[in-house]
Amino acid sequence: MTFLVFYFILFVVLIFQGTHVAGEVKTPLGTLPEEVGQNPVASARWGILLIAVGFFGSTVGLLGFRYPALAALRPALLGLGLGILALFGLWVLFLGRKPEFIGKPAVADDHGHGQH
Repeated sequence: MTFLVFYFILFVVLIFQGTHVAGEVKTPLGTLPEEVGQNPVASARWGILLIAVGFFGSTVGLLGFRYPALAALRPALLGLGLGILALFGLWVLFLGRKPEFIGKPAVADDHGHGQH
């Protein structure tokens, strides 16, 4: 029973995270500056992958209640889902956001007086 709870929570999280990442491309929430935004093409691809795996895992999990042969696939699909979630996390942390600084720094306006 505990396995099924974690199984279905994982695939629902994949679906929601995928819709968030894919939706962030077209309608950003604006919580981050534009310089550190995600790559739109990669975000869309990750979103589609997460949504597809989430729906596939959920569907196989639900059909496993009716067909015992599909229930045997649940542990392998749980491993696949955890692996994809780990890869997505690594992408977000290390590869997804590359700052692109635009423009030049502003000229200092202190004229030698300094701030007191």
